Formats: sequence, C-alpha cells, structure tokens
Amino acid sequence: MTLLESIKKLVDNVTITDRQEENIKNSLSNLASHLKDKESNLNVKECFTNGSWERDTIIRPLNDVDLFAVLDFEKWKDEYGNKPNPQSVLTKIKNYLNEQNDYKDKVNQNRPCVTVHLSDKDFDVLPSFEIAGGGYYIPNYDLKTWTTSYPKSLTKDLDDTHKLRNYNLKQVIRVVKYWNRDFNGKTIPSYHVEEIAINIFKLNNFTNFEEGIRKWFENVEYNMQSNKFKSNDEYESSLKKAKKVKDKLNEAYKFYTDKNEVEAKKIWKDIFGKEFPTVDEEEAKNISKSLTEGTLKYSSAAGISTTVGNSLSASKGFYGDEIL
Repeated sequence: MTLLESIKKLVDNVTITDRQEENIKNSLSNLASHLKDKESNLNVKECFTNGSWERDTIIRPLNDVDLFAVLDFEKWKDEYGNKPNPQSVLTKIKNYLNEQNDYKDKVNQNRPCVTVHLSDKDFDVLPSFEIAGGGYYIPNYDLKTWTTSYPKSLTKDLDDTHKLRNYNLKQVIRVVKYWNRDFNGKTIPSYHVEEIAINIFKLNNFTNFEEGIRKWFENVEYNMQSNKFKSNDEYESSLKKAKKVKDKLNEAYKFYTDKNEVEAKKIWKDIFGKEFPTVDEEEAKNISKSLTEGTLKYSSAAGISTTVGNSLSASKGFYGDEIL
C-alpha cells in the first residue's frame, strides 16, 4: 500500500458509514417531531441540522449532532417584548424531553444546549430565535444573554470551497478533526477547523489528500484565531501542537519525494495513530517475496508495486517496516 493509498484509507476510516448516516437521519426526524409537537408547549417553528453533520464533516466514532430548534418569538417574549432568559428556555426543553419515553433519563444540559444521549451518539439541541435579515440568536455561554450565529453562511462557504477544490476538501477536514479530537483534546472548535480550511483553500489548490492535509497544518498558524477558543492557554497549546505536526508532515514529504515511502508512512502513523493503516502481514509477505525474486517495482505514481514502475534490485526480503 502506497503512502497516498494509506492516507485514502485513513480518510475512509474516520468517515461515517451509510448505515450510520441512515440511523442519524431517523433519530433526527424523531427528535424534531417531539420538539415541534404542539402539546410540548415549546412553540418550535422549525428544526434544522447544523454543525459537522449538516456540513458533512462529521467523523466516527460519532459524537455530537447539532439541531437548531427555532422558537416562535411572539410566543416566548415577555410583556415588554424582550427575549426570555436562555437558562429558562434550556430548562424547559430539557424537562420536556426527559418526560418522553424515547428520551427518559437520557437528557441533560450541556451549556449552551440540551444534549440527548442515544446509544453511540449525542444530539445537541440549540434553542434559537430568528434575526430579521438573517442569522439567529442562540444562548451565550453565560446562559444569561443571547449571542448571534450565522450557521447557514458557514455551510454555504464550505460547500462553495469544497466544490472549488474538486469536492475533496471535506475529506481533508475530517482527518484534521480526527487529529484535533484524539490528539489535541478537541481544543480547536470544530467549526473553526472548517473556517481555517475555507480561508486556506479559497486561495490554495491541492492535488491529493497528502498535500491538502499538509497545507492545512502549514497555514494554520496564520488563520487560527485566539478569540475562537475558550482560553488563551488552549489557543497557545493548539498552535504549538499544530506546528509540531506541520514539521513532521514536511519531514514525511521529504522522505516521500526521495522515494522512501516506508519512513514517510512511519511519520504519518506516529501523527494519526490507529486509524492510519500499517502494512498487514499478507502484504508484507507479498512484498518480501517479490523483492527476493526481483519482481518488485517502484513508480512515483503507484509507489511499491509488482506490476508498475521500474524494477528494484533483488534483496533478502522485507522485515517489519524496512527493506533489507
């Protein structure tokens, strides 16, 4: 398996399956029906998905799926025409969902939203009010005030840039999100990973996933915004870790261009861990046999192969990750 093939497998390993997608759709439909039920007295006008699920950058194992619950302001405003206290809205939604048989004892408040825990996934319900002219008011982290959000504009920007880059950008984002979650403590907000990618790839093209992932890390420090983080310490820590990955990926690229894919793959494995595939035992045996017989070939496009490229000199065989 070549480096580029291994990276493609990494992309596949972190992407949700069709079956998982169908299960999420069914769960979302059921949850939205409960929220919009007139007997709930929640006065929800509409529900729409947002976040990684809506923008097709969600990764597995599944975690949060965001659902905006758009409230009818006329039914929620007080006598002076003011929006209600965000905490009171969240409490009302949480209590109602906890009373439903489908969600009993599976609901809690996870600021600034209500989270429903279902088997292997969580659904975050975010109450909101429409803003005239576009956008939504959503609960602020202090749970006392409302802040503005423009979720649909981010979705459009990402879709446009994804199309501009031959529909390969979202795959790059999934890999970065996987690294951010499993190796960076998920300190970079998920949406900010996407914003950074949009800023980078509106201007920069890439020819394969190796180049796309490497370019994200090469340019992240110029696009990462400290005000998107919960604290400056998290911002500094994330920036430091991302720079280390940048250096490692550039080192791997040097090995790759020197036709030393074994060492390049070792570095990628070190960065991305268990989801980055290693050479399986059967593949190692085949490579070893071909190398011994002098039938192993190499090309810049296909890497190590038994059919394509220039022949390599016969050797003792393949041991571990090294050709002897």
